[in-house]
Amino acid sequence: MEMPDHNKEKEFIAVLTPAIHSTYKKLAASRYFTASHLELISSEAKNIIHTQVKEMPLLGYYIYINGVFSLCHNENALEQTHRRFEHFFGSLGDKLIEHIAADRDAVSVTSFLKRTTNQIKKTEGTLFSPWPKLVQQLVPHLSGSQIEKIDEQLRTHSFHFKSADAILIKSYVTLLAGREKEALEQLTQRYHKWSEQQVTPHFRCLEKRTRWKTILVWLKQLFPDQRNGRYGSLQSFADKSKSQLNESGDLLPDVWDRWLLAPSFQRYTALTAHESQEKKEQIIKYVLPRLKKQLHQSQTVQVYVKLLKESKSFETAAEYFLLYERNPLRLQEEKEQLLEDMMVKAPKLVIPIFHQFVVRLAEKKSRAHYERAAYYVNQLRLLYSNEHEMERFQEYMRLMKSEYKTYRAFIKELNVIHA
Repeated sequence: MEMPDHNKEKEFIAVLTPAIHSTYKKLAASRYFTASHLELISSEAKNIIHTQVKEMPLLGYYIYINGVFSLCHNENALEQTHRRFEHFFGSLGDKLIEHIAADRDAVSVTSFLKRTTNQIKKTEGTLFSPWPKLVQQLVPHLSGSQIEKIDEQLRTHSFHFKSADAILIKSYVTLLAGREKEALEQLTQRYHKWSEQQVTPHFRCLEKRTRWKTILVWLKQLFPDQRNGRYGSLQSFADKSKSQLNESGDLLPDVWDRWLLAPSFQRYTALTAHESQEKKEQIIKYVLPRLKKQLHQSQTVQVYVKLLKESKSFETAAEYFLLYERNPLRLQEEKEQLLEDMMVKAPKLVIPIFHQFVVRLAEKKSRAHYERAAYYVNQLRLLYSNEHEMERFQEYMRLMKSEYKTYRAFIKELNVIHA
């Protein structure tokens, strides 16, 4: 698709200007905005663009974003309301991603990217400029050649040290272009107080490239004052890098002690993906007893149960169910999966668990609890049958009917099984 001539662009600006002013006034209003209200304003703008300049939507988005931001800048409106404008620009950026993904190699996309990148340079030093973050939002969805063109535009421009967002996107594009050392220098030489969140995209890129040594170098360079090598939300990158570079095979207590502060099965999987089975067993042996001390936290319970299943620690699992599972009426999915595994691979360990579940459920004296108790009685029947111990099961049923003879609804459920 060819881009329009200057007269055509002026025509689009004239068409969209009333809507741009209306959008600006709504966003600049002093009243409180909810996220849904902001999204409604964003949706209105998208609809206007697609209705009034539908043949060239990318140009429409460029004109709209530039128009709204120009009004903000001219009237100094962003100081108090920049977050709502940031939300608006980000929402339009989400729609732009769809357009670019649909026809990534179109001339219109190349022209749009050139315009937005030029705006990064033009608005250098301007507070709350939307252009650096917009390009940052779009870059992961661009082709290698398009990233190279953005890199060419930004490479020769030296941004002022106060232009933090512009420096960030320049460094990120430089990194994507493969010049890691240069990307780090841009961050350390021009601006030195980066937050963890600001440089997270850089570290995700390095992680994707498995640049473990580089990650550790970057962390030390960007955060030299961090005590004990702790990097907040970037800590997972540090821990994974140390784990990957651990050629000695020794356990890394500092890594796993930090993991224990906020246990996550996903992070465990990431940290151990490259480890041998022997090393995983060593790690499990280290973390399980420590997790056990945190079982009062529901999140820890989920991780603990998943690790029991992952490591086939069935004896420890049996101990957990017998000591800690007080409500077997509605077990979480990971607990159900663990019990299913145990029924196949360690059936004798499951039998006392189900015996205890039956008692705990029956004592609750409700229809739902009786039905679930009967379910576990039936599971016991299957287990005893597989173990060729049906006589023991028959004796168990006689004892149950005697013990709970006054529980008529429960006895009725048992009779269905024992018919």
